[in-house]
Amino acid sequence: MENVVLNSNSSATDSAAGTFQSDNHLLGIVQRVVASGASTRIVLPGKGEMVILPDSGLYYSNARDFVDFCRTPSTQFEVAAFGNSALPYEQGSGKNIKSLLWQAAFHASEGRLIDGCTKYDVVQFKHWPNLTRLPITPNAARICALLTRTPSTIMLVHRVLGIDKDEVYQIYSAAHSIGICQKIGSNPEKAKSEAELHEKQAQPAKEHGLFRSLFAKISGL
Repeated sequence: MENVVLNSNSSATDSAAGTFQSDNHLLGIVQRVVASGASTRIVLPGKGEMVILPDSGLYYSNARDFVDFCRTPSTQFEVAAFGNSALPYEQGSGKNIKSLLWQAAFHASEGRLIDGCTKYDVVQFKHWPNLTRLPITPNAARICALLTRTPSTIMLVHRVLGIDKDEVYQIYSAAHSIGICQKIGSNPEKAKSEAELHEKQAQPAKEHGLFRSLFAKISGL
């Protein structure tokens, strides 16, 4: 399991509003290859390559820095049909394409939402992703537990769990890319109402904790 520190740097080609376009990164290329079903070689000159075999659901890569590979602008890649060429990789070294999609979205996100998703989305995960084999954030398991258990607005998740929203956005973007998100709807008013309700419910608990702390100090005088 790999815990990754979020990077706040954004690509100049992505939106300044906290979203990123999959087509601007490796993710968009991989999505198109998977949709086409055609075996493809993707090369980043001087930094490695990968071969994607949609029919077998596998990919092979010798990328020197996989994070950098995923964050590189899509215009820098050379994409060509792989055809019936012999694989220049060890037998059994192929990995699941869904793992590639997760990683490509996760690293390209850098704390931003993938295009097509918003913080007002009401989402439930269909099942847990295999977090032991994927790059994750420190609170990924908590996010997945909440969204697997009950539908929630993305805006509310970071409030309920008390974690940075960028972390929620990164996990949501990665989960969305592998198709495990059931998007029930997108409701800004519902999201705001839930957030306000959560704040009201949390306030008495904060006040109780404050009074208990003061009482303890007074008792110790």
